[in-house]
Amino acid sequence: MRICLALTTEGIDSRMLFAEGSSMPEGITGAIATPDNIFWNRNLFLKSIKKLLTLFGIWLVDVEKTKKWLKKANKTNEFVQQPLSYFKNIATHPLVEWADIVHLHYVCDFIDYPTFFKTVNKPIIWTLHDKYPAMGVMHFSSKFRPLPDELKSIDTYCRNIKREGVSKAKNLNIVAISEFMVDFCKNSYVLKGFPITLIHNGVDTTIFHPSDKQEARKKTGLQPNAVIFLFSSFFMDDPNKGIDRAVAALEKIDVPNKVIVCLGGLYEKVHIQSSFPVIFAGRINDPDQISLYYSAADYFLQCSYEETFSQTPLEAMACGIPVITTPCSGAIDIIRPFNGIICKGYDKDAIAKGIKEAMDKQYNSDELRHFIIDNFNYNIIAKQYISLYDKLLKL
Repeated sequence: MRICLALTTEGIDSRMLFAEGSSMPEGITGAIATPDNIFWNRNLFLKSIKKLLTLFGIWLVDVEKTKKWLKKANKTNEFVQQPLSYFKNIATHPLVEWADIVHLHYVCDFIDYPTFFKTVNKPIIWTLHDKYPAMGVMHFSSKFRPLPDELKSIDTYCRNIKREGVSKAKNLNIVAISEFMVDFCKNSYVLKGFPITLIHNGVDTTIFHPSDKQEARKKTGLQPNAVIFLFSSFFMDDPNKGIDRAVAALEKIDVPNKVIVCLGGLYEKVHIQSSFPVIFAGRINDPDQISLYYSAADYFLQCSYEETFSQTPLEAMACGIPVITTPCSGAIDIIRPFNGIICKGYDKDAIAKGIKEAMDKQYNSDELRHFIIDNFNYNIIAKQYISLYDKLLKL
């Protein structure tokens, strides 16, 4: 949505098609799609027949067959999805037919690979916000989080569906949001051979901006004299994000009045013993309030094993706050000696050394912010997309 709004500001008629929702977001022009009106959705009687047949395994559509297989195989409760969808006719949606260029983003459970790519005859740009489009069923995969054995068969099945689907695209162009993702896509069985353009994520610097630190601490209820480390994760119990490693690293640092403030949900599932305050502020959806938390902090701490890019460090630096991060994907794109530290590893010792190194340095908040304004402001990102659009329309 931020990209769409930025494109509109730059004079592009940009509209969005959503898979779900009750109303259009403010400032966005577009539509909310509905699944195909296939025969069992036409009345309650046929819906009941379909459920009965499915219950006894007599009849299943491709989406439900794969969903059932995936659920049975997913014994480790990974976040997994399939490349088949009930939106079989989305390629002929009025908005898709209206567009000169179709720009895909996060389209899980929306784009049906076998039907969509072979039907659309205009240029398609696909911005990959995670690894899923280039893999089988998982969204992340690394040495820290390998593909479970139980999922290997269906992963191969889904990778083949994806490859066969995208291979029918007439003009598919991949946008990777980090150097790491460029290399990952080049070596992906699903996406290898397609042209790839590097365009980073952006940040709204009108929302994420510095506020007076003491005033920000007063508004967020944080201690005025503490050394505050800010940590963020959509789900606090996500082992990839590493709240346990963050706390363990800070335990090794002799800093009076240290505090770690954690933004994110499911913090009730996290049980950490610490000798210093660990404050769980919960999930905050108001960007202005999040900006205040950044301004209230002294450092932003990212301990992830893996990131497709690194959005939260951008937001922190836009607020003038230096970043301490593990060497996860995306870090090399944004961290420089003047704005933060990339730790030498992922364990508590490496993170602790990175924290010490950062605390021994002096950072200029204005320099941090201007780096973001000059490189990651949304009007800059929008112009990079417009340049790609122009290139494709001239081919």
